[in-house]
Amino acid sequence: MKENPQYRLKSSPKLKILVFLVFSFIFCQSLSSQSIMWQKTYERNTQLVGNDACQTADGNFVITGATSIASHGYAIFVMKINGLGDTLWTNTIPNAPDENDVASVITATDDGGVVIAGQNDTAWACKLDNSGNIIWHKKYLLFSRFSEDIKKTDDNGFIICGYVNDLPISAFIFKIDSMGSLIWDRTFSYQFLRVFYSIAKHDSGFILTGFESPSIGSPNKMIIFCVNNQGDSLWQKSYYFNNRSSSGRKIIKMNNDYFIGSGTVDSSKGQIAFMKIDMNGDSIFTRRFPVNGRDNYFNSFAVANNKLIFSYARDSSFGLANSYGLITDLNGNIINQRVFTNSSFVWGSLRAIVPIANGDILFAGTGQLQPSARVIYAVRTDSLLNTSEYIGVEQISNNVPKSFYLFNNYPNPFNPTTTIKYEIPKDAEITIKVYDLLGREVFSINEYKKAGSYEVKFDGANLASGMYLYKLVVGDNTNKGGIFSDTKKMVLLK
Repeated sequence: MKENPQYRLKSSPKLKILVFLVFSFIFCQSLSSQSIMWQKTYERNTQLVGNDACQTADGNFVITGATSIASHGYAIFVMKINGLGDTLWTNTIPNAPDENDVASVITATDDGGVVIAGQNDTAWACKLDNSGNIIWHKKYLLFSRFSEDIKKTDDNGFIICGYVNDLPISAFIFKIDSMGSLIWDRTFSYQFLRVFYSIAKHDSGFILTGFESPSIGSPNKMIIFCVNNQGDSLWQKSYYFNNRSSSGRKIIKMNNDYFIGSGTVDSSKGQIAFMKIDMNGDSIFTRRFPVNGRDNYFNSFAVANNKLIFSYARDSSFGLANSYGLITDLNGNIINQRVFTNSSFVWGSLRAIVPIANGDILFAGTGQLQPSARVIYAVRTDSLLNTSEYIGVEQISNNVPKSFYLFNNYPNPFNPTTTIKYEIPKDAEITIKVYDLLGREVFSINEYKKAGSYEVKFDGANLASGMYLYKLVVGDNTNKGGIFSDTKKMVLLK
């Protein structure tokens, strides 16, 4: 009996490939929707502080803050991790002696990089590319500024807000373009102090929140402040929560309304709360969360998937602070809350919340480990704050630099020798040249170096006293003009 041809199933190579691709797509979709849960701390041989985090265009995460440098104070620290919490790169941006540069806020850019801003004697902002290399780093002579929030604008610029660290303390907002150049700057003073903590887009320009106070000892009023696209004030409204000190800490737009995460007090205890407002800044409703006899210190706030997400620190019975997460519906009804820190921590502070597309949540901040190690602390949870147990410290290597950098020579002034130090994050051909002020070359070396940190001894015994310029140029086989260059000054005194 002959077989019916229609039942003779013989797979063709094309059919096998098609079936493989279909199943691979289904598997990947299923995998991408699954929750990934972990808790990690990141430590190196200096103290680390984590202040803010964002998700980059490639789906990874960048955390920024500060690290201590011996005899220099704090310097900007940036690290990138993947979805599993593994370190991809780190970058320390050195500061000048006796200065403290602390990165406090970060936002992602469309090209895969990030822009950060923070605290110092002047306002500053810095852009890094996808690999952690510095694209630009600019300071603005706007007096001592503490940056508290940064947002990307529709024209690819950036808006930064915060407060001027000098009496009377005034709120500020300024705008820079995509290359970091200052476009405009506005400050808004009050009788005693005014602070902007957070900024969001508004149909008229931007809407900000923070607090103000007329005098020492007066209760703080939460403020809602609207400005146009040039930073000019349009209107302001202020609120107390239960007639007690209140501050707006994070403002987030959702549809045609805004949610404001807030810190306030209940009797003498710190308390977290939130307010929903309309486009005109008028209150729709407020909700405060019970303190249960302990201080609750507001850390951060986010809105995602029709839920409100809070992070806060709560005093324990021993006077220490544990790090908590709280998730509610849009009306403030509690869905779940969780304490993240454990007996390994002296205290924890998760100051950043990053909602992830699959519903997971990344929290990031700082942990103090016993006995004295301060580390960056990150937690990834599912949509209900479930996560894995804390598994310990990941040591961050200091061996390979994460960006090109030419240091100030030391000593400076010098007689007759000084040391020129530089760092390169990848193998490259380097050239160092020294020039006098007439542009004459007085010293030159050209070498191929592996990624790492290097020092060059410069001897000026045969040169006259005066100012000299030294220049580092890093090139590769595909870019004859060099992929990095920097020039600095040094003084020979005999």
